[in-house]
Amino acid sequence: MANLFEFQIRVYIEDTDAGGIVYHANHIRFMERARTEWLRASGVDQYWHQKAYHFVVHKIALKYMRPILMDDLITVTASVVSCKSTSFVLQQNIYRGEIMLASGEVELACISAEMRPLRLPNEIRDLIQKELDHA
Repeated sequence: MANLFEFQIRVYIEDTDAGGIVYHANHIRFMERARTEWLRASGVDQYWHQKAYHFVVHKIALKYMRPILMDDLITVTASVVSCKSTSFVLQQNIYRGEIMLASGEVELACISAEMRPLRLPNEIRDLIQKELDHA
């Protein structure tokens, strides 16, 4: 997949439960980090410094295949699947080497400062369209 973004994360003890296995909710945190780094790597650096719009998770579906363990070096991927006027969908997977550990689909909605749906900013829409064109 040409629009695949990859981000590596080391698993620390704070990410795990008493058995040394990553707590299930932390998979979502890892995916959030990868999405943030995807935006940063794509040159969308003003997002964190503006207040006109925000992205919120509208829908998320996760499938856990294998446990992530303490000290694993995991790769979290993100690739654009689709885009609408006020939202877009990313496919995100978590790997240890070649082994897929978890898979998820995340729909992100754009909202205004007043918490109402908002059309995607042109810069974001252009980035997403470029990613879809390379898929």
